Amino acid sequence: MKHNILFMMPAMLNGGAEKVLIDILKHFDYTKYNVSLLLECKEGPYINDIPDGVERIYLHKKNLWIERLYRYMIMLHCKWLVYQVLCRLPLLWSLKGRHFDTIVSFMEGMAVRMHSYISDKADRNISWVHIDFKKKHWSLDFFSNEQEEYECYQKMDKIIFVSRDAKDRFKEIFKFDDNKLEVVYNLIDCDEIKRLADSEIVEKKKFTICMVGRLNQQKRYDRAIEAVSMLKADNYDFELWILGSGELETDLRKKVQERKLTNVVSFKGFIKPVYPYLKVADLLLNTSESEGYPLTICEALCLGRPVVATNITGANEIITASGAGILVDETPVCIYKGLKRIIDDMALRKGYSEKAVEYSRSFSVQESMQRIYNLI
Repeated sequence: MKHNILFMMPAMLNGGAEKVLIDILKHFDYTKYNVSLLLECKEGPYINDIPDGVERIYLHKKNLWIERLYRYMIMLHCKWLVYQVLCRLPLLWSLKGRHFDTIVSFMEGMAVRMHSYISDKADRNISWVHIDFKKKHWSLDFFSNEQEEYECYQKMDKIIFVSRDAKDRFKEIFKFDDNKLEVVYNLIDCDEIKRLADSEIVEKKKFTICMVGRLNQQKRYDRAIEAVSMLKADNYDFELWILGSGELETDLRKKVQERKLTNVVSFKGFIKPVYPYLKVADLLLNTSESEGYPLTICEALCLGRPVVATNITGANEIITASGAGILVDETPVCIYKGLKRIIDDMALRKGYSEKAVEYSRSFSVQESMQRIYNLI
């Protein structure tokens, strides 16, 4: 008899957690599992990447009236009504009469809140944490306070973290027994990454720094712009590619224009896959203020790209273990110094590249999937 599994996400936006979930679903053994994916909204660039073998359940097809209702209720300080009318009731209706062996909320925030409404519909409940709660507790936007969020997590049989540091930071806020918490690194399919890296020919004209991710506050692209402004002032000849889209794009473009960097910084938009660009770049730059286990750093290692990254949760773990890059403090000056060091030293870049390839051999799809099967 097949096991019935339900994954839950708010939407399939252009983030690392969404990409990891797609990779997991692509490698599921559908001869042994019936897999369903419940989304709050039918939205995001990864919608069309959901495998055919996965049942799709949408609470809402995103449209104008729902968005207006959300905003109106929140404006009236009626968050509880938003969750009851637009989440809990549609959720219970969509899953009326259904039961699952395991329900997995694959993200913090709304996914966990929705999961808490239906935890009695599964024999086993699991939730994934992809972020450093101590530094970036963004999920509190979906709860009245930490106690309410804690009570939702209490309904889980297991809480999974994508890095050891993410687990430790979570424990500083919420008191759980260690036997309920487990670390499972993101699934990284190096063979697929290399194959897709050859799917398109991308040309570069000069030394190229590549950044990948949503244009939001967490990724701190403003730091990168300040750092490359210093490089330009030192007469370095280079280009910065920014692969991603998001709410801060207009502000970032304005910042680039103000610093006269339009011939240096290139906004490429959301690109799928990013690997042909990452393959030809000279290095990956990550300037985030918080992460869980940065997917793009692992992808860069698969392609032998050295990394300069801010010394934060996840990035620290990967770079320390692989020796494939430089960790820097979270200031534009420190990022500038890290970039300068790696640009100036070709032998250093070559050494990091070799270590990246060597470390990437430790990524195993089979082992990652077996850990997930063991959990569910």
